[in-house]
Amino acid sequence: MTQSGEETTLKGEFKSDPDNVYAFHKSVEVSYSRNIDDREQLEVQMFPSEPASECLYQMIFVLKGKTSFFQKGSNEEYGYIGNQEHNLCCITPKYTRMIMSSPQDEIICINLSSAFLNRYLSNHPAWQQLKTASDHKASLMLAKFNMHVTPEISAILHRLDQTSDNVIFDQLLLESKVIELLALQISQLEQLQTASQPLNLKKEEMDKMVAARDILINTAGEQLSLRSLAHLVGTNEFNLKRDFKIAFGSTVYNYLNRHKMEQARLMLKEEDVSIAEVASKLNYKYATHFSVAFKKYFGYLPSRVKSRKLSIMLFVEDFAVIFESLV
Repeated sequence: MTQSGEETTLKGEFKSDPDNVYAFHKSVEVSYSRNIDDREQLEVQMFPSEPASECLYQMIFVLKGKTSFFQKGSNEEYGYIGNQEHNLCCITPKYTRMIMSSPQDEIICINLSSAFLNRYLSNHPAWQQLKTASDHKASLMLAKFNMHVTPEISAILHRLDQTSDNVIFDQLLLESKVIELLALQISQLEQLQTASQPLNLKKEEMDKMVAARDILINTAGEQLSLRSLAHLVGTNEFNLKRDFKIAFGSTVYNYLNRHKMEQARLMLKEEDVSIAEVASKLNYKYATHFSVAFKKYFGYLPSRVKSRKLSIMLFVEDFAVIFESLV
């Protein structure tokens, strides 16, 4: 029996290895129990990534639904991460309950050890804040306002969900992608801190923007005006443009373009498809138009991704960008 009152259901085992600098589990339902206060909710069972530590450093990405944080013994929510949002947290499992809003929620949690964070953020204020919270055995959500899941982040998370039979390859791939995610989180955090007054949307407004985003992704490339998109989600064009940028930190069409380009690069790197096939899947009339758009976004042609001999060069360039962001 668990503290939430019902027997724990296991969908797999999550065991921390102190030799690893991080640990990753793709489904937060690795260990959960029904919340007796609301039988539609699930309580996530959290485990410190380092046995000697009472705190858990965790990157949490909510792709669908919502996860809320409560102090044990209290029903008062002190923090949450909503739909298409993410945050970097220091959590004390001994005193904290993490509740999913629904069994259908899609939430990815990545546990980071102090060694991993110290390696890449040793002199960054973000790591100092996390360490201070840990020293005081206190929970902390690093970003005061939750950050948006961007197309870049979405593409990386999608890649993490694909594993092979090669353990070494998966381990190396995982670490490289976690570094990318950390770099993107820190970059967004710094942008939020320099913003004069971050804006939040009401739940109803956010739900409309998430619906608009889903329509964009599912109809990528099709002709759809802002007015038509606004009407589909029950708002007007002015509110759509304003609220979408608040929700996702980008204009509607910039978000769509970023999503298409990230998906294109993922397909070119991971699938056995030609450039023409990728262009067609993204509804480009001509492959040359796709190639021009791809080069404008990434700075190199899609043929460079397909020529496997340059994959190492791209790998190095990706890391150079990451480390520049962390300086």
